[in-house]
Amino acid sequence: MKRFAFILGLLLVAHAARAQWTLQTYGEYDYTRTSGSSASLALKGDYRMADNFNVGLGFQATTLGRYSLNLQYQVNLLKANCGTLYLENRYLYRLFPKYDLQEFNGVLDLGWRNRHFNFQLGLTNRYTAPIPLRKNGGMETVFEPMNVTFCIEGNLFDQSHPWNVGARLSNYRDFVIERFTLFFYSLNGYYDFGNGLRITAEAGLHPCGVLNLSSQYNGCFGNIGLIWKPKK
Repeated sequence: MKRFAFILGLLLVAHAARAQWTLQTYGEYDYTRTSGSSASLALKGDYRMADNFNVGLGFQATTLGRYSLNLQYQVNLLKANCGTLYLENRYLYRLFPKYDLQEFNGVLDLGWRNRHFNFQLGLTNRYTAPIPLRKNGGMETVFEPMNVTFCIEGNLFDQSHPWNVGARLSNYRDFVIERFTLFFYSLNGYYDFGNGLRITAEAGLHPCGVLNLSSQYNGCFGNIGLIWKPKK
């Protein structure tokens, strides 16, 4: 039994060595007329287990006292010369201690990407509940109707180029999901320093509001971060 466990452990280590890790961190500044100025720090990790499957995990904390946890996996369904068809499943948990509320989101997207463009379209459900959870619900418990998610983004060069600039239009980001009619507009770019290290930057506009309740104003955001992809 011990020999079997030892061999199994070696196989797992060998598999992890073949897998590709990507680690990312970024700091962000945000301003809206409803919440004022805020800052946040995000940490993300991506684990590519095979050519057609990867898993990601992310965490974000803000100076407004909001905390978010994002778990996702992506499966490549079809590869062709014109691009890759893939399925993405994401789960987003957001905690609002100031309001004694928590939010659960589930997303299922179908996407297509090639060297320069990425398109995603899917469905999401959101459930908002008090802290702690109550068996009989309550006035604070809200099940929102099914919502549509989408993303359209493009880059000047493919991801292997040492530097790049791009644009993105969507109704969600890493740690927030808006309604179908509320958009995020952003410009982004990166520069490779070599040795698997990349600096990233992004700036854009987003819907203004609290707890997914929009107003007629847009907020603005900007972030800068680092991506590290260890070499095998």
